[in-house]
Amino acid sequence: MTLDQNEIIPAPPQPEYKTACGGKIKDPSKYPSAEYHGERIYFCTQACLDVFLLNPDPFMAGEIEHPLD
Repeated sequence: MTLDQNEIIPAPPQPEYKTACGGKIKDPSKYPSAEYHGERIYFCTQACLDVFLLNPDPFMAGEIEHPLD
């Protein structure tokens, strides 16, 4: 395959990271995070991280409601 000099090569897609609540983010440096069972978990808000830190296992199991603020 030969590339034409005027052909635009698309940039490789940025990786997406999942949040604890199932959302997707592209720049994890802008979100709070914590380690959970050896894996980096990202949170949409600091409030979610604070609740997670109080009781991680029930939070990740969906037994604790995610705060709105």
